[in-house]
Amino acid sequence: MTALLITLPVSPYVELARWTLDRRGVAYTEEAHAPVFHVLATRRHGGTGTVPVLDLGSESLIDARHVVRRFDPLPDAEAEQLFDELFDVLGVAVRAWAYAYMLPHRAATVRAWTSFDVPAWERQLVPAVFPILRIAVGRDLGLTGRSVREQRSIIDLALRRLEERIADGRRYLVGDALTAADVALAALLAPAILPAEYVGPLPSLEEVPDQMRRDVEHFRQHPVGRFAARLYREERA
Repeated sequence: MTALLITLPVSPYVELARWTLDRRGVAYTEEAHAPVFHVLATRRHGGTGTVPVLDLGSESLIDARHVVRRFDPLPDAEAEQLFDELFDVLGVAVRAWAYAYMLPHRAATVRAWTSFDVPAWERQLVPAVFPILRIAVGRDLGLTGRSVREQRSIIDLALRRLEERIADGRRYLVGDALTAADVALAALLAPAILPAEYVGPLPSLEEVPDQMRRDVEHFRQHPVGRFAARLYREERA
């Protein structure tokens, strides 16, 4: 059977799972949902509220890490450690940083949550209940008035460490071929560089607030940002 991927389309962790399945030739259908509505959808397919969930029929893989482990295992312990750092630190910080900027901006956030193929009733309801969704998402991510600054510090530290790794001119993070570590870096950094090749509905550079735009432009010029953008251009298609 064709696998069913339950998603919140804007999520970089969903993008990590999509990219993994696409490059490994795994057939799947995506069932997209808006925030909060996705929780019940994941639970119907064996998940716990985290996206993505990949329902394979006989079993469900309940997050992007499980999808990678099943279909694109890391080649060695070094790559596994790097992947875990990207998954648990950089990706979490980028997601919180982006939402801290975007949640106060209703129109752009509603568009990002509803412009993908979410059910029509969710698309119609999200604008009306946006204040509730905004509170729920902010609480789930632990956002405060200090989140942009705090998460930016975590991102900057992670990028400095990654910059040291790629300073020798290597084309991939580990070895001489694309691995899940590279896919994780590109997908999880995507909200900070807004690549055109991203499959989900990220906001455009013109839609984000001025300070976020300046941050994005900084990250795009950073060596690691350029590295991730190249991976999107050369590998995502």
